[in-house]
Amino acid sequence: MPLVPFEEITHLFADFEHTAFRLETRRGYATDREGDRFKAFMRGIDPQPAPDSPWNTNVRDKAAQGARFSRVRIVDDPPTDGQRFLMAAASSNIAAGEDIRVLSRYVAETAGLPDYD
Repeated sequence: MPLVPFEEITHLFADFEHTAFRLETRRGYATDREGDRFKAFMRGIDPQPAPDSPWNTNVRDKAAQGARFSRVRIVDDPPTDGQRFLMAAASSNIAAGEDIRVLSRYVAETAGLPDYD
C-alpha cells in the first residue's frame, strides 16, 4: 500500500458527517519527531495540552454536531518513543471528544489487522 501524506487526507476528517476512524499502526510518525513537543518529550518534559490545535478544534466542532471520532493505536511491547509520546499527548484529543484505544501489536497481528494506517 503506497504511503499517502497526511496533508492529502486531512480534509476527510473535516468533511465527514457521522464517524471518522483511524487505525494507527506505525511505530512513530515523522511529523511528531520533527515537532517541538516531541523533542521536549525526549528531554523528559511531558507534552503540554493543546486544546486549541487545529485537530482538537475540529474534533470539538464535529463532536458538537454529533459526529464521532475514534482511533485504535497499535503499540509495541515495550512501546517505542513515538508510541509513548502519542499516549502521553492523547489527553488533549480525548478532552476534545475523541475516543482513543490502545491495542498490543501481538493482538493486532494475531487478529490479522493490516500493518499500515
